[in-house]
Amino acid sequence: MPNTQQVAVKRPELHFTAKKNWINDPNGLFFDGQQYHLYFQHNPHGVGHGYMSWGHAVSTDLVNWEELPIAILHGDAADIFSGSIVVDHENTTGFGDGTIAPVIAIYTAAAKDETNQSQAIAYSVDGGATFTKYENNPVLDRGSKDFRDPKVIRYESAEGSYWVMVAVEAIERRVLFYRSENLEDWTELSSFGPQAAVAGIWECPDLFQLPVTGTDELKWVLVVSLNPGGVAGGSGTQYFVGEFDGTTFTPDQVQPGWESFEYKDLKQGDWLDWGRDFYAGVSFHGLPVDQRTLIAWMSNWDYARELPHDGWRGSMSAARHLDLVKNNDGKFEIRQRILGLPTAQESGTPAPSGDTRIELGSPALIELSVVERSSDPTVLSFYRSDNTLISELTIDSEKIQHRREAGKVDHELYASNQRMPLPTDIGKLGVQVVVDHGSIEILAADGLRSLTDQLTGEDSPAFASLHVASGTSISFTVQQLSGETMEINA
Repeated sequence: MPNTQQVAVKRPELHFTAKKNWINDPNGLFFDGQQYHLYFQHNPHGVGHGYMSWGHAVSTDLVNWEELPIAILHGDAADIFSGSIVVDHENTTGFGDGTIAPVIAIYTAAAKDETNQSQAIAYSVDGGATFTKYENNPVLDRGSKDFRDPKVIRYESAEGSYWVMVAVEAIERRVLFYRSENLEDWTELSSFGPQAAVAGIWECPDLFQLPVTGTDELKWVLVVSLNPGGVAGGSGTQYFVGEFDGTTFTPDQVQPGWESFEYKDLKQGDWLDWGRDFYAGVSFHGLPVDQRTLIAWMSNWDYARELPHDGWRGSMSAARHLDLVKNNDGKFEIRQRILGLPTAQESGTPAPSGDTRIELGSPALIELSVVERSSDPTVLSFYRSDNTLISELTIDSEKIQHRREAGKVDHELYASNQRMPLPTDIGKLGVQVVVDHGSIEILAADGLRSLTDQLTGEDSPAFASLHVASGTSISFTVQQLSGETMEINA
């Protein structure tokens, strides 16, 4: 399917899309105390991947976004690849004038002839609206063609604070750690990897602390995206829980690298999402540790360049709040909560055995509460108004599967069946399903499991059918959603 093929594609109501042209990775997420800033990989000139620059949008609620002019435009010699933003409150760079803290973008300058990728900075003295590229760029150059995606944090130690950068040597499947006092001069500290999933190149690392629910404990988390080799095929995002001492990241569990593209054992690895379309997720700078929030690109490099478009192509996931849960065997797992959803209704409608039709017709939140499960699965199917199937969710005692039809997408890798294992130590199972125009996001087991898939070109389903087997006790609620009615429920 060529980039020039244009068809009617309805925009999502609950997810960010650019007004026109191509977008991919979220970049430079930060909160300035009043607004959330979302920068993103953007082609100002067309719907294909190229001329990469940083687009920019702002929001007060992480749901309704206002797109602003291009923040950092590609140059003649280099594109502006992924990176991060920090607010330099102490003016360590010297770019501030004493009245407003400079906003510093750290990004990969990717040579257009593909001979080099180095790290560069740009600074803003108007709160992140416009940026000036540093005249002495690059600030970090290893002479590598695959050194990219810098994420910078402020590390606090007993001896003082300093900047820490994580970036990848993508082909080597390594995350590199650097230290700087001023964001301009960098010293290498250590490296991590290859470990766990290494079938694809590593990209878009993130390093942050998360609270362990029900305790005062904090743990460090290293997030690494890879492509291909994700658990659902193509792009995917894995994470490692451990400790970071300001120099070295040490995982709680050392995992040898595996190169398999097939995951017969779904419990292999720790995945931020089990769907096809949740990639390059990064967290916001400027929020406290107990409000850690992440957004991902809702697509997959298996087919992203060839999806149908309507003058725009690409969208972001819903914003997710993250924390950690310690399970019964002592392992820490990330728990996610989609921000902006309405408060759960106190009681649901009991579903009888057989099929129950659920009217939708607009973006919606469907919540299932499975109290008792029989040996036969529960099936939630989504349909168009002409009674044709869009996708189908199957829940059994061990896993949740999401099968999507090809629909409007003419690509051999798009129609697919994603599988997500359920925790073994849960009783009542809760499942949240958010459907929007063009996507479905599924959270289960109190957010310990997440599965995100595009439903490209589809309006939100007209109705759903819930099939309940005899011996299963289940209730459901449905709430209509829109960008105007959703509010953050922190």
